[in-house]
Amino acid sequence: MQVFKAFFRIVNKNKMPLFMYIVIYLALTLIIGSVMEENSQAEFSGVSLDIGLENQDQGSLGRGLEEYLGTQNQISSVPEEKEDLQDAMYYGELDYVLVIPEDFTEKFQAGEQEGILDGRAVPGSSSAYLAEQEITGYLRSLSMYLKAGCSAKEAASWALADMGRKAEVEFLEEGEGQGMPRGFYYFQYIPYVFLILMILGVGGCMNTFKEKDLAARNKCSSMSFLSQNLQIFLGCAAYMLAVYGIFMGMACLSVRDYMFSLQGAFNAANAFLFGICSLSVAWFTVQFAQNSQMLTVMSNVFGLGFSFLGGVFVSLDLMGEGARKMAKFVPSYWYVAANEEIQKLETFADGGKVFQSFGMVLVFSLAFFSAGLLVGRMKVKER
Repeated sequence: MQVFKAFFRIVNKNKMPLFMYIVIYLALTLIIGSVMEENSQAEFSGVSLDIGLENQDQGSLGRGLEEYLGTQNQISSVPEEKEDLQDAMYYGELDYVLVIPEDFTEKFQAGEQEGILDGRAVPGSSSAYLAEQEITGYLRSLSMYLKAGCSAKEAASWALADMGRKAEVEFLEEGEGQGMPRGFYYFQYIPYVFLILMILGVGGCMNTFKEKDLAARNKCSSMSFLSQNLQIFLGCAAYMLAVYGIFMGMACLSVRDYMFSLQGAFNAANAFLFGICSLSVAWFTVQFAQNSQMLTVMSNVFGLGFSFLGGVFVSLDLMGEGARKMAKFVPSYWYVAANEEIQKLETFADGGKVFQSFGMVLVFSLAFFSAGLLVGRMKVKER
């Protein structure tokens, strides 16, 4: 097994760039998974604002408005000095400032509703728009009860009760990035790193064996051509399994609970099949790369190209119809499609679409491997 051992000596010689990609990938996926999991929301939630409030009104309507704003916002006093007030608004300490005048209750009961409140905000602020919408909604409800003949105290109480009612929000269709487990993000970016590691690792070894002097010495050796190629093939397969094993080991450490679930088992199978496909892509690209510099370029072309077009870095939901149709011609699309469908599985029998994507990845593997054989055969004839 001299060729097999030589294969891994070459890998060991080039281990630092490969190790760097593994470390960077692990760090990024853990950070992204943690951030996305914290930011994902399973239900709708309102926004709390920082409102500076000065209530000069002694009537029921002023107190009711103050109580309503305090139910879902942070209320603080208004700075006395103008400069302090401007600084607080400039630095975002206050989203909105409201002054309720002392005659607010009397004027509102008399039917005056326009311009009786003194509100201030930073021009163009979205927070100010939300605050004004809340105030307007409360005043409309208040006006309705007053016109119905209710007293100021009753109108303020009932308006507060009406505005306190929360609407139930249900998502008709859950987005792909919403509520996804951390394991989803761990496996989402595997196509990129697998393609890079396979092209650089396998390609670097294959290029070494293709060097003119070394190839000539191997042809003169007592080892048969079949045995040499079989050992190289075994080296490629063992390298792929080693890379796959490293990533599955890291997955068991970082997303242990996920890995021992139905989704984790399907994701492990999905990653294994894409590892085979990445090996086939590496076999294809090495037929065109004459040196390590060219191999690096091609690893970036295939790694980044397949990742962006296939929905690894850009969600498939954000792509147009034309882009999605083009994406179906790269294997990473089917990997990502399987990863998204896996998150919806409840039983093994629900994996119809997942198995379809698995089959497409295998078809691409066979296509790239066959194309690599064809190109290699043509180059042999040219010699």
